[in-house]
Amino acid sequence: MRYAEGDIELGSVRMTVTLPGAAPSTGEDSRPECVVGLACDGPLALGQDPDAVLLRPGQLVVWPAEPPHCAVPTGRRPFRLLTLHLPRHVLAVSDRELRELARHPVPTDHGPAAVLARFIEEVAAQAETLRAGPAGRLGDAALDLAAAFVTDAARPVRSLQSELVDDVKAYIRRHIGDPDLSPARIARAHHISLRYLQRLFQQDKQTVSGFLRATRLEGCRADLADPVLATRTVAEIRARWGFQDAAVFCRAFKKVYGVSPAQYRR
Repeated sequence: MRYAEGDIELGSVRMTVTLPGAAPSTGEDSRPECVVGLACDGPLALGQDPDAVLLRPGQLVVWPAEPPHCAVPTGRRPFRLLTLHLPRHVLAVSDRELRELARHPVPTDHGPAAVLARFIEEVAAQAETLRAGPAGRLGDAALDLAAAFVTDAARPVRSLQSELVDDVKAYIRRHIGDPDLSPARIARAHHISLRYLQRLFQQDKQTVSGFLRATRLEGCRADLADPVLATRTVAEIRARWGFQDAAVFCRAFKKVYGVSPAQYRR
């Protein structure tokens, strides 16, 4: 289909046809918005490095309207990006979940995504024939369809995040004895950014460094309490769990368990 560039008013919803290099406008409304985008051609990069998301033809993605996401072609093929600007309150997801959804484009070959994509395409194609009354009704339909799409899209994203956190924690436990193990290295090993890794752990009100330190301390505590390891020195035990500096280890251990490692062993 061919679409004319510009805005299409659908009551409380606004649809925009965007050309390469343009950022979907946020309009004059000061209320919080979110945006659902459908790539009609492409592919295109949505956003700015290092957080740009590759959006392929026929994929949908949702993101917060602020800051604006610039659409940039990734090849020689032209593209059209159709976007729905929606009131933020209609989507039953948290701000954190909305940011995560922005990283996961959704194919439109089945389910609510397919229904919403066909709706967006047809409204854009019929824009010149719409009148104020029907356009408002279509806006109401867009709200319902977008809400159904986002609710459906959030389910696998939540599951993938949970699996990724489990994988990261298992990786930390396998490499816990390496004193050079760091959040940056953990992120590289899982092909994600350090910022995204930190965000995953914030969901459980943790930090990566905090989980790493707690895992090491608990390993040391268990070894110090194990009669089988009574002949091992405190220095050997802390080194086994990745602590290089004795003073740092002693301070951290005492802060958590209330006594020094030597006192705990006695």
